[in-house]
Amino acid sequence: MRPIPICALAVLVLGALSVPAARAQDDDYYISVPSFGAIMRVDALTGNATSFVAGMGVPFYGVWADDGNLYMPDRSLGVVFRVSPTGVASALTAGGFLQSPITAVLAPEGALIVSDLFLGTIVHVDAAGHQTLLADEASSGGLLANPGGLAMGPDGLVYVSNNENDTVVRLDPATGVVEPVSDGGGLLNDAGGIVVDNAGNAYVANYSGDSITRILLETGEARMFCDDPFMNSPNDVRLAPQGGLHVTMKNSALVHIDVRGQLTLLHQDQGFGAYDGVALKAYRTPCSGAFVPYGTGLAGTGGFVPRLGGLFAPCPGTTAAIEMEDIKGGAFGSLAWGLSPWAVPFKQGQLLVDISPPGGLIPLAFPGVGPGGGALTLDFTLPDTAALTGLSIHLQVLVADPGAPAGVAMSNGLQERIGG
Repeated sequence: MRPIPICALAVLVLGALSVPAARAQDDDYYISVPSFGAIMRVDALTGNATSFVAGMGVPFYGVWADDGNLYMPDRSLGVVFRVSPTGVASALTAGGFLQSPITAVLAPEGALIVSDLFLGTIVHVDAAGHQTLLADEASSGGLLANPGGLAMGPDGLVYVSNNENDTVVRLDPATGVVEPVSDGGGLLNDAGGIVVDNAGNAYVANYSGDSITRILLETGEARMFCDDPFMNSPNDVRLAPQGGLHVTMKNSALVHIDVRGQLTLLHQDQGFGAYDGVALKAYRTPCSGAFVPYGTGLAGTGGFVPRLGGLFAPCPGTTAAIEMEDIKGGAFGSLAWGLSPWAVPFKQGQLLVDISPPGGLIPLAFPGVGPGGGALTLDFTLPDTAALTGLSIHLQVLVADPGAPAGVAMSNGLQERIGG
């Protein structure tokens, strides 16, 4: 059941929902093709593929940088290449702590952080190609085990997917300290690419599991995000500019997975063999919006405290979602919304949103059965209007629940901070 057909969050503030064009939709995709030792450029509008760089070994997960160059790790040659905008490749760094580099991500100061699959190292590489070891298997106490995918999180930490033991860990690049995040709960299988959104979620490609797993970073809980039958050894995973994910696969495919985990084919050419990585210039400027939880809720039936969270990031022209769960199945309630947070005693809990105009209450029903079995996800596309940037909307779920102290169970608050 979906009682609101469009996003009330945008509609109630603006009065109407436009149909926006996706951000940077016409930007070309640069796809690593190991069978050809090449990087192919795929025109996002026509789907035509042309050679961008040739003569590589096994190019993997690269990244466009603000200096206009593409930085591409080559697993077989043991080199991180710097590729000019015209497709001229030169070695930035090789050897040292890097023997089989897999992923390069941008450090906050503009340098690179690179993972090495077989040496088990995470390495800082500056603009001159100088290497500094950040962590390895020994220094991490075994928490790094064939690190493959890397993602720079909004918290400034580097999130790492371990291909050998199917775990996710995080590294503080300032201190070299590595901490566990998730053991995958049996849902990671040859963990490959990883990406982190601005709502507290990581998404990991399962090369041998034909699926994408979502990790809730606060708790480490793993959930299946997409296991579409078309999935075939997913490899690289990136945040799509329009919301959702871009994923490369062994069946020569690049796909988009939307905020609900639904897959759409963007490009496929089986003449090229497996697709390893994908790089898009638009990845350099991801949506800066965020979903930020605050406050505490109030338990209802069975002791379950309703949880309100987000998926991906809200920006003009992008699609994101809010997720309501751990609610009494079949219950009715409301989504409280407003432009300011609050902390007002209410029904033995706290109302965490100022619902005075233009805010208010949106009636909802929560499908499901039993204590904690109710859940509802609402996805929405914000109008492509720059005036939204910087606006914050505050949310809280209120549920009619006889198991709550005064008949109303309450979620935490959630700030939807619209970025640019």
